[in-house]
Amino acid sequence: MRIKVPKHVADKIDGLSKKDFKVTTFRSSGPGGQHRNKTDTAVRITHSETGVAAEATDSKSQATNKKVAFRKLVHKLIEYYHEDESERRTSIGWGEKIRTYHEPRGLVTDHRTGVTKRYSDVIDGDLDAFIEASINMV
Repeated sequence: MRIKVPKHVADKIDGLSKKDFKVTTFRSSGPGGQHRNKTDTAVRITHSETGVAAEATDSKSQATNKKVAFRKLVHKLIEYYHEDESERRTSIGWGEKIRTYHEPRGLVTDHRTGVTKRYSDVIDGDLDAFIEASINMV
C-alpha cells in the first residue's frame, strides 16, 4: 500500500539515519512458553527528535519485529509531521493579529503572509495580493 506523502513531510523523512533512532528490545508478555520468556524479541523504536515511538511484539523473530516496528514508526512520523505543518498553517490563537490597518500611514499589513498594500486599495476590495500570498504559503 502506497501513501501519498506531502513534499514538506517527505523532505523531513528522507534525511533520517540510524543515529536518529533509539532501538530497545524487551521480552514480550503473554502466553508463549519458555522461548518467549527467555528471549528479547519485542522491539520498540523511538525517534530521538520528536519522541514518537512504535513497537512490535507479534513475531518470535526480533528481526521481523524490528521491520514491523520501523514501518509503524514511519507511518507515525508522516502523520506527526503532516499534522505539525497543518497546525502551523491554520493556527491563529486568541488575540493573534491577522491584519493591521494603518489608516494614518495609508497601509494595510497582513501578518500571516507579510504582504503590505495601500489602505485605499484594500478598502476598495483589492485583496488579490493577500489571497495569492496565502495560496503560495500552502
